[in-house]
Amino acid sequence: MEKTLKTTRNRWLARLAAVAVLATAAAGMTACSSSTPAVDPNAKSTINWWSWNPDATTAQPWIAAFEKEHPNITVNQRFIQIADYPNAVRLAATTDSGPDVFGLQVGAMAQQFAPLTTDLAPLAAQNIGSDWQTQLNATDQLNVKGKQVGLPWMITGGGLVWYNKTILDKAGTKPPTTLAEWKDTCTKVEAIGVKCFVQGAKDSWVNLDVYQSIVNEIAPGEFYKAVNGQADFTEASFVQAFDAWKSLYTDGIIDPGALGTTEYPDANDAFNKGEAAMIALGTWNDDHMTTATLATAATTYGPQITSQVFAPIAFPDVVGGAKKTGRLFGGPDVGWAVSAKSKNQAAAFTFVQWLTSSQTAQTMMATSLQTPALKSVPVPDTGLTDPAVQQPALADQATQISNLIGARQISNADVATALGQALSAVASGQMSSSVAASSVETAIKAANQ
Repeated sequence: MEKTLKTTRNRWLARLAAVAVLATAAAGMTACSSSTPAVDPNAKSTINWWSWNPDATTAQPWIAAFEKEHPNITVNQRFIQIADYPNAVRLAATTDSGPDVFGLQVGAMAQQFAPLTTDLAPLAAQNIGSDWQTQLNATDQLNVKGKQVGLPWMITGGGLVWYNKTILDKAGTKPPTTLAEWKDTCTKVEAIGVKCFVQGAKDSWVNLDVYQSIVNEIAPGEFYKAVNGQADFTEASFVQAFDAWKSLYTDGIIDPGALGTTEYPDANDAFNKGEAAMIALGTWNDDHMTTATLATAATTYGPQITSQVFAPIAFPDVVGGAKKTGRLFGGPDVGWAVSAKSKNQAAAFTFVQWLTSSQTAQTMMATSLQTPALKSVPVPDTGLTDPAVQQPALADQATQISNLIGARQISNADVATALGQALSAVASGQMSSSVAASSVETAIKAANQ
């Protein structure tokens, strides 16, 4: 799961206060379904919004923009660190005093929280339109056994390596496309006293991202069949992917000490401070290509960050003769659910509808270079630090996001845990690739019994 609180990933939201006043107004709500009364325009409502993303500070532009358009609805936001979030929501959402609206990740979290949510499909059809599934990206990933447990807010993809062009230029090297090039790049970067690549391997989610990137080079799309029990995880392609994962350690791309390092904040901080040239992140890091975000980040990472150029590349071919590189996997980074226990469901859905399908909110999302859930809202490519490098990357992402090879999240928590443990064991030399693949297959079979 996303997957850990991606603190700096949320920083792009700080820009939204200025953007909100420029976004067009959202369409008003029509009558709700019979099970959810329409909002009385003369009545005041208060809803409780719980999230790990945005945090307590960066949520304010969203709340201010919403309340400006819905002056009779007050939003109280509670931020909870992602490590504590699932348990906090699981307990509170069973009571009458819990959240009215709360965030979901696709995969295991959506599966586990499904009984606590209101089915949003009828409300979406009546208020967004009968074609709501066509209007919004990847709604299927928030559908659990026919129940629409949430609506998507923004769409992100994994499968990228981010590099600091300023550092690579200083080292006299270029972004790698193969394992051999990656090793050569690391030699040159380390020669100028900078760490080449930083991986927060203590966090299983980023290890799963890297593994998916690798296996998609060998057998594109097979990973998603296998984790759902439609292919055997002991097949050669999955074992080979474990071998390639291990080679990143043995070839010196990933430091063995990475197993004690978190992706957020440890690895991400090192990258932003200019202490490392590369890191495995996804499209959620796109805001780091803008001058506005880097100016904001200077308060945390120092003024040096404002002179850096960050850009993404496809995960390099680390298997030799990859069938395909650069395929993104992902979907809704955050989805918004309405609690089945909420006593303010009409106001709660008004807020969810606004976040996910209004021009105001989705334009705010796009201006931060995040892909909006609402397909009709384009992502601009202005305000970049190096347009010649970054505009092509954004154009490629737009194509990839509309054709994701699979979901980032594994729907079964036990399978995700088994794969995370297997990757750590292979990296540390405690498990062979074939045994690792077998351990994951055992978890998949148990999940599908």
